[in-house]
Amino acid sequence: MTMTSRTQTMSAPLCAIALSFSMYAESAVGSETEEPQLTAPAWFIEIPSVPTKFDWLLVHKGELLGGDIIAMYDERVEFDSDEVGVHKVKMKDIKELRTKDIMQLRFLDGTIIEGHLVIDEEHVYTMELPAVTYPRENILSITPSEKSGDSLWTGNLSLGFNFKSGNTESVDFYGNADVRYLVTTGRFNFTYRAMYEQVKNSDSGSSVVTEDNHRFTAQYDYFYSHQLYFTLPSYDLLLDELKNIKYQTSLGVAVGYEVIDITGLDINVYAGPSAQHTEFVNVEAGADDKVFSPALAFGLDFEYDITSDLEYFLVYDAKVVNKESGRFIQRIETGFDIEIVDDFDLELMTIIDNTAEPIADENGVQPKATDVVFAVGIEYEF
Repeated sequence: MTMTSRTQTMSAPLCAIALSFSMYAESAVGSETEEPQLTAPAWFIEIPSVPTKFDWLLVHKGELLGGDIIAMYDERVEFDSDEVGVHKVKMKDIKELRTKDIMQLRFLDGTIIEGHLVIDEEHVYTMELPAVTYPRENILSITPSEKSGDSLWTGNLSLGFNFKSGNTESVDFYGNADVRYLVTTGRFNFTYRAMYEQVKNSDSGSSVVTEDNHRFTAQYDYFYSHQLYFTLPSYDLLLDELKNIKYQTSLGVAVGYEVIDITGLDINVYAGPSAQHTEFVNVEAGADDKVFSPALAFGLDFEYDITSDLEYFLVYDAKVVNKESGRFIQRIETGFDIEIVDDFDLELMTIIDNTAEPIADENGVQPKATDVVFAVGIEYEF
């Protein structure tokens, strides 16, 4: 039996199509060889294998960033670059990382190593002992070392000021400070908020303070795993005489958990018991001006990177207390951080404070349950 080739059995139209495609392919190959060869000068920058001026961070997409590594918690590396500012890069997006200074690194089992770090796709080691490697997946936190001479303090400061003149004169002031002390086992957080507003009638010359409150918080977060952490303890101090609160303090503990951890989106929730003590400016006859209450505190932190230069944030804190303390206390801080240049951001914030049943003063006048403040300020990160 004789066999015919596939070309012989192919119909005439198909042969024509195949012949045309073959001629087009040959023409295309010929035209490609005729195109001029692309040339460009070599890159003028050389990346040293051992960092000297910058920490280097390489992401899986091939982007290489030079700057300063602040710390790593919650599987996020805080990276400060003069060109792109401070950004949080997820560990899963990082292909390689090298540090110019001595850093401390803590693993899930509590082991701590110290040195110039190299992290590749599978391992971590120090340049001082490159033969001793550890699994990358067990990294819990990275912080500066005192041996490097770098400060273990980091944070941001925000200031806002507004002045109005005319029939009435008003002065508004907003101040905010968030400071952290970084250690491998966790981090210390210190926060201070201040709001002040004074309105003056230009005809009568009388002035009225419509806003004057100060809030200080301090807490230590101990990281147990990639998602789980403990706050041991937390302390809160509030001064707000316009709400009939001479001072209010609370002390408690909490457990926190990272619910969502995807690129550009981060949600953490927490809950725990605390004790609250309040001294009021004045109260109705027969009422106590000093009140103690057990409390259940809970809340969430929400951050969403809309773009590389625009971030939306929402912080919600709540406490369930006894009737003498107001029953239910809530606070919301929400707004946007817009990067301006280098370490400076424009901060647009709305602050909502609510007490379900505010305590009346000696005249039986009950403060309003909800206060809303809009603040615009310039934020500096350090």
